Order: sequence, then structure tokens, then C-alpha cells
Amino acid sequence: MRRAVAGVWNVSEGSYLPALVLVAACFFVGGVTGCLLASCVDGSGREQLSAYVDSFLRSAITDGLELPSLAAQIWDMMRWPLLALLLGFTALGLLGLPLLFAVRGFLLGFSIASFIQLFGSSGCLLAFLLFGLSGAISVPVLFVLGVQSFAAARGLAGYTGQNNRAARLPYGRAYLRRCGLCALALCVCVLLERVAVPPLISGLAQTFLC
Repeated sequence: MRRAVAGVWNVSEGSYLPALVLVAACFFVGGVTGCLLASCVDGSGREQLSAYVDSFLRSAITDGLELPSLAAQIWDMMRWPLLALLLGFTALGLLGLPLLFAVRGFLLGFSIASFIQLFGSSGCLLAFLLFGLSGAISVPVLFVLGVQSFAAARGLAGYTGQNNRAARLPYGRAYLRRCGLCALALCVCVLLERVAVPPLISGLAQTFLC
């Protein structure tokens, strides 16, 4: 059993390392851009964001944190990894995956930086509760799927026929097992957001308002 699980992650460094470097760079650039843009938000935009978050926290104190439907929460958690997975079945993934990681990094960076700008050090804790607990699992999952999808897309781009030995497509058992393990990890993320995050935010909401 241990040997089988280890085999899932036993990948060729030569084929996956360039993909990892590329998507990580896109994610990083997107995140830095999001942080810089969040620092530039002021005036009415900042007031509207502050009012929205303030209303959200006060509602969490009085009525508890209202959860979205399970289907909506699953879609919100699965959409980025699912898109990364689908892009691995087309050569367009060579362009789509870097853009996907840049956008994901931008949105995450902008959200975290906005909370820190509004609440200071308390905003770090709020951002961790909202994005960090599940993000500690969902972001690595996105990288696993994105890296193997980029390698697959690169193989498709170089594939010209069955006799082309230079193009080796990675759709094997290990590929599918990694997808399955990632799906299980995302289910854990959904469980965390429904069971652990709401009581933590409701219990600490007053701290963020002070």
C-alpha cells in the first residue's frame, strides 16, 4: 500500500519541473499584483469594502455565519482545480494554465491584502480563517493538477501521430490516482469550511470589529 501511494507521486523531474516553475511564477506574479492593487484601493471603494465586511462580521455575531448551499460550496471549491484538470486534455492548456494560475494568485492576493489593509494585524487572522484553512489544501491541489495538466498539454502540442515517440502522454494510472487523491483532499476542504470555519469566525468576529 505504501509503495503504491509513493508511486503516485514518483514523477519525472525533467517533465514536471519546468511546468512547476512556470505556474508558480504566474501564481506569484498574480498574487503580488493583487496585493499592490489592494493597497491602491481607497476612497469610496475602500469604504464599500469595509462596510460589507463589517456587515458580514456583525451578522456572524448576531445570527451566526450563514452557510451557502452544499452544491454552491462544492462548486466554489472545485471550479479552479476542475478547470486546471480540463485544460490538461487540450493543447490550449499551454496558454490557459499560466493565465489560470495568474488569475487565481491575483484574486487570493487581493483578498488577503484587503483584509490586512482594513483590520491590520487582526486582518491576518481573519484572512487565515477565510482562506488559509482550506487554502492550505486547495492551493497545493491546484498546483498538482495544474503541473500535470501543463505537462499533458505540452505532450498534446507535440503529438503528431501514434509513431511519435518524442511525445509521451501521461494519462496513466498514476495520473488518474493523483486526480482521485486531489478530489478527496478537496472534499476535506469543503468539510472544513462547513464545520470548522463558521464557529471560528462567529466566535472571533467581535475581535475583528474592535
